[in-house]
Amino acid sequence: MKLVLIGGGEIGRGTTEYETKEIDEEIVKMANKEEPNFLFIGLASSFADSYYDYVKKIYKDLGCKTVYLKKKNVINNPDIVKNKINEADIIYIGGGDTIKLMDTLKEYEIDKLLIEAAKRDCVIAGISAGAIALVKEGFSDSLILRKESDKHTFIKGLGIKNISISPHYHKDETKDKELQESIKNKTVYGIENCTALKIVDDNISVIKSKKEANIYKCSYKDKFIEEKL
Repeated sequence: MKLVLIGGGEIGRGTTEYETKEIDEEIVKMANKEEPNFLFIGLASSFADSYYDYVKKIYKDLGCKTVYLKKKNVINNPDIVKNKINEADIIYIGGGDTIKLMDTLKEYEIDKLLIEAAKRDCVIAGISAGAIALVKEGFSDSLILRKESDKHTFIKGLGIKNISISPHYHKDETKDKELQESIKNKTVYGIENCTALKIVDDNISVIKSKKEANIYKCSYKDKFIEEKL
């Protein structure tokens, strides 16, 4: 198992700063291939085409052959989907609406293909909603985006790694407070932007794109406890 759970960070779209450089470099290094096959899955986003354009440039510059899982392939040609996932050395799942992503993965049985990919020597990375999809659950703003609630909530992922995460940790004080109130019976990894939780089998480590960014192991024992990894 090789997972990279990215808390967030700009990938250089438009005029924004490119913030995940060191994380992207480590993802390619983990593939341990001269020219890795890179697959982008943008099913959580309403702007998947333009999203892929930026990701493609980054990973082509890092020496990858890049392809994209298009929504029309997902709907009309499951064999193409299966082949792209099976041939990938790196799978990168983009951010967006966590519920939309999970519903699509399950409806078209991409969830099973990803679980199988994790069992072989494939690096699977996810950012924000994409990171939540890979674990047991993640603290998400999906219900807020959908105007179904005014609070963040835990959304179930595929459970490839049996942990709970909160992407974009420390970016929003309201979200941090809601997490503290929701954490009574669980441990959660709070992953700040520009950091990623690197998981290789049972070994967990931290990748940083900014020195000041961190990941915290959060729990509750009589009071809220936050331990920096």
